[in-house]
Amino acid sequence: MRATAIRPFLRYLHASARSRVAWLLACPHSAWFLLSIANMSPPSPGFAAFLQNGGGSSATIFAGRPFHFTYESVALKLLLLFDLPSELVVAALGLLSIPISLPLEKMFHTTLYAGSYFGASLMFLIATCQWLAVGNAAETWLASKTYGARVVAASRSYFVAAVVLILSCTIVLVPIVNKRSRALGFRHPAISFGPR
Repeated sequence: MRATAIRPFLRYLHASARSRVAWLLACPHSAWFLLSIANMSPPSPGFAAFLQNGGGSSATIFAGRPFHFTYESVALKLLLLFDLPSELVVAALGLLSIPISLPLEKMFHTTLYAGSYFGASLMFLIATCQWLAVGNAAETWLASKTYGARVVAASRSYFVAAVVLILSCTIVLVPIVNKRSRALGFRHPAISFGPR
């Protein structure tokens, strides 16, 4: 019964992964995600250890970096807004996995710092699936329109060039933005710290 209910979902995911329009949405999203993280304050294992050892703060850790929505860049805030459906899925998965994750954390001595990278990776993966699904739906809708069929055909013609351009720009820009971020250092002086 459960396998029967999952099959249509898996078929849709497979169709989404084969859609060129879907990948033309997912690739810029990936670049946006990576650049937004590179633009945050630099990674802070010390702050993560402070939080893990009972320290209180109005911030948390995301991809190893101090995160406080109020002080983040507009690009990151917009990304989080557009990725809200996938963030809700990640939150639900997090709640459902608590009985499994707590024993695993103790067994493997996972730190909050390392876990924040896992959480960011999971968010990235689910958000990519979200944009593949949106792109697949957009391609299906466009293909049903006269002018849309031309857009879909053009996306297939220029797909490889567009993906290579996006990935090349991402590979070049992420280290540059990350270097600038590290030079600027911690940029959220108003974040409160202290014992709980």
